[in-house]
Amino acid sequence: MRTIPILDAVHDCPHQPDKDPTFQESSLFVWHDLTAGVGGFWRLGQEAVIGKLNSCFGIFTADGVRFRSNVTGVPMVAGDRSETHMGWGSALRVDLDRLAIKADFPGCEASLKFDDFFPRYDWFVLTNRPMPPGQPSHHFEVAGRMTGRVRIDGREIEINALGYRDRSWGGRRWEGLRGTRWWPSVFGPDLCAFTTASIHESGYGGAYGYVIRDGVPYSMTKMDVTATLDYDAISPRAGEARFTLENGETGVLHHTPSDGIVLHVRGYTAVESIGKVRWGDRIGMSNFEVCTNPAGGSQPPVLTLGANNGDGLSRR
Repeated sequence: MRTIPILDAVHDCPHQPDKDPTFQESSLFVWHDLTAGVGGFWRLGQEAVIGKLNSCFGIFTADGVRFRSNVTGVPMVAGDRSETHMGWGSALRVDLDRLAIKADFPGCEASLKFDDFFPRYDWFVLTNRPMPPGQPSHHFEVAGRMTGRVRIDGREIEINALGYRDRSWGGRRWEGLRGTRWWPSVFGPDLCAFTTASIHESGYGGAYGYVIRDGVPYSMTKMDVTATLDYDAISPRAGEARFTLENGETGVLHHTPSDGIVLHVRGYTAVESIGKVRWGDRIGMSNFEVCTNPAGGSQPPVLTLGANNGDGLSRR
């Protein structure tokens, strides 16, 4: 078995930026309670050198209630960042030393806690993916369980969900991404699969992934991911990934969306399609992120058929 570096818990907390104006630090959480029929997503990215931040937060219910808040390039203020937390004003905060989230919007509140299923493996080594040229960065991703409560449109719901989180820090240039697929699939503490594929303006790209089963990580030596898109050209109606692991095992993942949340950050737009994933007889939570931007456009979409592109409370 390969030796994969594990990052210490100190790397959950914010890092001291260098002088690079492209430095950003992000924290991402996604979760889907298949029993309660409630899912959510939050990505917070802080550009600490230039004092700006980007945030996309959303929650949906199976009966069609939606909430979304998305800002990009807004100023950071005092209190948005400390040695142990990141946030956006009084609306959103994550205490990274405890992996605890608080959200407070009109019509939508949340108090949530994330618990990891496996160690903080170095993501580039875990996936056997080379680092993008000219963008030295650090990255790890972990599957786990999200618990707590949300209140949306006056209704309080207890959450016990499978989920996934992502931490990164270092230089990042959003304008170079021309197409991405990012897909965590979490079945429980014993099984997680992940696939990713991307094309960059520089020509860098490829398809990679991993599986962690019963605590043992396996990288994918072959992976092919496809998305069936709606006529808005970005909302997935379905997704499929076929892969071969380093031990020779093969597998197929099938994504079925429940709802989606549109992420728009610095001209990059993706649909976070959250739903169910099937691998053989196992069913889990799925976040199939899709960005399709071959011409390098930077405007947000005017309409998305399979995802929430609005602001505040709405109905599907």
